[in-house]
Amino acid sequence: MKEKTISFNPLSSCVLSVIFLFSFMVAQPDNNTQSISFYTGAGIPILGLNDWYGLTPVLGIQYAYKSDDKTDLVYEFHYQKFNHGSIENRKFLWVVDYNYYLSKDASAQMVWNDFIFKIRKYVKEKSFTFSGKTIIPSFSYGFGFYNYAHKVKGLIYPGQYIELDETFLMEPVIDRRVAWGGNLGLGGITSFNESMDIRFELNYHTAIGYVRAFEDWGLYEVVPIQFLTFELGFVYNY
Repeated sequence: MKEKTISFNPLSSCVLSVIFLFSFMVAQPDNNTQSISFYTGAGIPILGLNDWYGLTPVLGIQYAYKSDDKTDLVYEFHYQKFNHGSIENRKFLWVVDYNYYLSKDASAQMVWNDFIFKIRKYVKEKSFTFSGKTIIPSFSYGFGFYNYAHKVKGLIYPGQYIELDETFLMEPVIDRRVAWGGNLGLGGITSFNESMDIRFELNYHTAIGYVRAFEDWGLYEVVPIQFLTFELGFVYNY
């Protein structure tokens, strides 16, 4: 069967994000109230999405403008790709002979490019020392566009009767959406040198989208889509 395709270019998304962030950077005065941060970490699916996927790397970039001593206005882009969905190793029950069959060519992946605005607050009065470093706790909240593409292909068509043809496959299923979403975060920051900091943060994300059900394989609809990101990065202040 003819396969539908997704047009996705993570390099283009990253370039657009850098241009988007740069437009904010040049618009602000040069008085050490700005920062740019590059981070990596882990995307952690939860509350239904974890039935589909496990941990995956996440990459991101942030531009922050300090509106006051305790507040950052943050513009962020991050990218993550979940590979090898659990459906690849799941069998379906064919009701004709009540045997279970594995789709040997099955594959599933989910790609995210997310553009987020959030407000980060520093709780300086709760600062503490760890291994000789002063840690300033922070929390954040925000919203943004969560752009995802979920693709499943290579599944044996389970609605056959009389004789099962394991080469007769379902059409690839592609769900693509730019969804509104929100996020909450807890983290902290510590100084690395005069112009650089180290930032860490755990964020909860929810997007008003869905992953469709594949009930023959024991996978049910996921709505909304929720995941965590654990982030660790360097912050350059200027």
